[in-house]
Amino acid sequence: MSYQFDPPAGAEPTSPFVAPSAVPPPTAAPQYSFGYVPASPATAPGKRRQGLLLSGIAVAALGVGAGVVLVALSGSAKETTVKAFARAPVGCTTTLEFEKRATFTLYIETKGVLGTVDGDCAAGGTSYQRGDDDLPRVSLTLLNSDDQQLALTAVDAPTYTVGDFAGQGYQRVQINDPGTYRLTVTSAETDFAIAVGGEPDAGANALSLAGVGVVFAGLVLGVLLILLGLRRKTSTLPTALTNGSPAAWQPAPASVHGRQPQHPTTVPGAVSRYPTPTAPPTPTAPPAPPTGPGWGAPKL
Repeated sequence: MSYQFDPPAGAEPTSPFVAPSAVPPPTAAPQYSFGYVPASPATAPGKRRQGLLLSGIAVAALGVGAGVVLVALSGSAKETTVKAFARAPVGCTTTLEFEKRATFTLYIETKGVLGTVDGDCAAGGTSYQRGDDDLPRVSLTLLNSDDQQLALTAVDAPTYTVGDFAGQGYQRVQINDPGTYRLTVTSAETDFAIAVGGEPDAGANALSLAGVGVVFAGLVLGVLLILLGLRRKTSTLPTALTNGSPAAWQPAPASVHGRQPQHPTTVPGAVSRYPTPTAPPTPTAPPAPPTGPGWGAPKL
């Protein structure tokens, strides 16, 4: 036995269900996970340290200049040292004053000028220059304040030729007690004098070493400052934190939430880049059958 709904007279048969209208398939909503991922601060090469660079150049230049000046002064220092020697002319006794304990050299000076002389010699201001290359024969006697004669040791160095002076070491004496001494010079020749002093190069060598040290120290320090000045400073670019700035907010990577973000599928002709899915309409329920005979009656 079956049932069939018969439409009323003159009406077209209808289906008990209404087919839903054609609806485009919904597009899956994009699934994104957003989180604040602070961008790593970007670094950029900065400017060179101009202050250190200029200071290094200045220090190196000053060191070299000062060293050259000291080395140049060493030449005049030798002449100054030789000029300061005490001198005794030939044929008389000269009084010498030793102010310190030290070893002194007695030079045969073949070229020079006598200064003020203390003793029984009246030869101050006399210049001399020996024409013979051979040294003269001379006898020297040095007595202390107690009239005790000091021992003299023969030498042949050092020598000097600087400015208006030229001499060669002849004898050496050790002064143990500072005080007044008397030097007698005896010779058949008179075109020379005896000079008494220390090493002629002592002051010059000290200035030369000081000049070399200043040059070395200035170059080392200057090069170090120049190298530090050539190194660029590392500058950090500020991270933008304004609203809507891509540097402030970035999609969280998969490692943040444990999954990869799903990118939306582009639909040709879509108005929006990310369309909102439309829910299908609810099916319409069939109309209630009319009352009366001829509709819905069972057929046997």
